[in-house]
Amino acid sequence: MKSNRLSGVILLLGFAAAGQAGTLTLGAAVGFNVFVFSDFSGSGTDAQGKMAVGGNFAPAGGGGFTIASGLSDPKTAYDLVVGGNFTDSGYTMNSGSAYVAGNMTWTSPTIAHNAYVGGSFTDTGGGSVGGISYVGAYNGPSGLKHSHIKSLPKAPIDFASAQTSLTSLSSSLAGDAANGTVNLSYSTYTLTGTDANLNVFDMAGAGISGTTINISAPSGSTVVVNVSGSSVSFNGGSINYSGGITQNNVIFNFDTASALTLNSIGFNGSILAPNANFTGVYGDIDGQLIADTATGTTEFHNVLFTGNLGNIVSATPEPGTWASLGAGCLLFAGLLFKRRGGIAAPRKPLLT
Repeated sequence: MKSNRLSGVILLLGFAAAGQAGTLTLGAAVGFNVFVFSDFSGSGTDAQGKMAVGGNFAPAGGGGFTIASGLSDPKTAYDLVVGGNFTDSGYTMNSGSAYVAGNMTWTSPTIAHNAYVGGSFTDTGGGSVGGISYVGAYNGPSGLKHSHIKSLPKAPIDFASAQTSLTSLSSSLAGDAANGTVNLSYSTYTLTGTDANLNVFDMAGAGISGTTINISAPSGSTVVVNVSGSSVSFNGGSINYSGGITQNNVIFNFDTASALTLNSIGFNGSILAPNANFTGVYGDIDGQLIADTATGTTEFHNVLFTGNLGNIVSATPEPGTWASLGAGCLLFAGLLFKRRGGIAAPRKPLLT
């Protein structure tokens, strides 16, 4: 009987030490049309959904950028989160509220609800806002509703933590074994998956530019396309789906890319490129963009990734697991104590 109990404790400790199984997700980037860890300098276009920028938001060439153009969220939703300074000119934020950790400079803004600013707010024009709450100084028209606050509310996103977890996710997905086939005929790639849950494909970034990519997979399944290469470019071409799969369940993973360029392409699917400087030249993305930085004139359509990336077992036990592991060790020690009849006398040191 004692032997069985000891075996059970050892088995329990083994499971605890193995870590916890969890679902792979986009973490902090869930729900965001654009999520970059550093700077964003897209200009002259818009993101239909939410935006998160860990560095500075400043459209190139002094231009402007429209935010959350396809949403109608309440003021309690942060549809824009910026970790650095924000600059825009004559464009709108159609939905939700804004959180800017640094300074906010917006000429003639239209902000649906509120803006919370950790530095100073500057507006050299007019505009219409729900309200501006700022920690620094106010340099704007008296007609805009504004108030001074002592400190910002808690930041809604920890960008450093998000970068770590999303980079880890990208590496994990890149390590998945491919179970779908990839065939190339002239300039057309045909990707065929038959798994009802998760279909993984491997593609080389070299030579992918300007090609047609046709993906077939069962309805309701998830597609991961791992694209290798340090510098990847899509110049024209197209991405198409059949078999019931839609772009909501497709993610292109560029885990080794430091540069990713889209030029005049309608890119159907989400992009996970945590180490890449993204450049978009016209065209659009029907999906989410996750990158280090982003610049250019690409339009972002609010097509959110809803696929199921499966589970992973963490190599490091969670805090609750450590507690269970500690309790198990105490229980194990107690059982050994009883089995051996109490405290054993200390052994004499070996003579040398």
